[in-house]
Amino acid sequence: MNGEKTPIISIIVPSFNEEKNIARCLDSILNQTYENFEVICVDDKSTDSTFEIIKSYAEKDSRIKPFKNPSKGVSSARNFGLEKASGDYIGFIDSDDFIQPQMYEFLLRSINENNCEISVCRYEKTSEFNIKNFEYNCRECFAEEFINFYDMDFVAKNELTLTSACMKLISKKLIKKSEKFLAYKIGEDTVFCADIWTKTDKIFLVDCPLYCYYTNLESVSYTEVWHEKWFDLIETRFIAYEKFRTLKNSLTSSFYLERGMKLLLSYRFNIKGTENEKKFKKPIKNYFKKYSKVYLKCSDISLKNKLFISVFRFFPFLYTAFRKMTDNTL
Repeated sequence: MNGEKTPIISIIVPSFNEEKNIARCLDSILNQTYENFEVICVDDKSTDSTFEIIKSYAEKDSRIKPFKNPSKGVSSARNFGLEKASGDYIGFIDSDDFIQPQMYEFLLRSINENNCEISVCRYEKTSEFNIKNFEYNCRECFAEEFINFYDMDFVAKNELTLTSACMKLISKKLIKKSEKFLAYKIGEDTVFCADIWTKTDKIFLVDCPLYCYYTNLESVSYTEVWHEKWFDLIETRFIAYEKFRTLKNSLTSSFYLERGMKLLLSYRFNIKGTENEKKFKKPIKNYFKKYSKVYLKCSDISLKNKLFISVFRFFPFLYTAFRKMTDNTL
């Protein structure tokens, strides 16, 4: 046990009502082949037994540090965790997910060998708890290799490596130079990671799926897709566009510009007839007005997609017909 040593890695785990999953998450962390870490568990005002489970783990292993979030929300919980972290490097894990045993050994090795401030790994989406072993495989990576304008299956399998805080090990020095997590209910990772990504010269990829994104089809993410909080996705995509514009390569910024524009169309369609239609009518209109010209001038975006956005922006009834037609073919 390395609990008495100064932790090199601080792993921040925000949690809210995860009594069914938190043990699996903590077990996977304690099963790491690299042992010199602390786990900053920040309970976000759970109303179930989540915090009691965390405290029971802390009684058995001094590396587990239980805290209660004085505010509310995953962003504030992570920011609070950053204040409590004493490690040289920071990792994040969502309490309903789990990690493979070699994750932090490989990520720290990548940082040390390549003299960089951040390393990332791949992930897999799973509904089963499977432990696997991998061969270390590392190379330099670039933001644009995780996105694609036309292959959404590719994006679904790769984009989180770019946009999620959870697949990364980041030096505390780099985090101190970057923005904290903003108070979005969803999409906050995209903004945080875009800021991190644009503040460092090199990032290395451990080319193994070491992070396991646990899929729960009954979660809010699947059952309330057009809830009010999902408007945050639009805002965070445009913020990511603005941040990635600072890079010499414009491809990633263009990707988030297009994602933002398409989300505007989709959100406008899906809130029609709901209480959110009136609330978000003006913000949607303002986003279209602000970004339409730069979208049409963007050389990375195809003429076909430019026409798609332009026509459906001004003729919503055509988009309604398009969605009904395409939804019926699924």
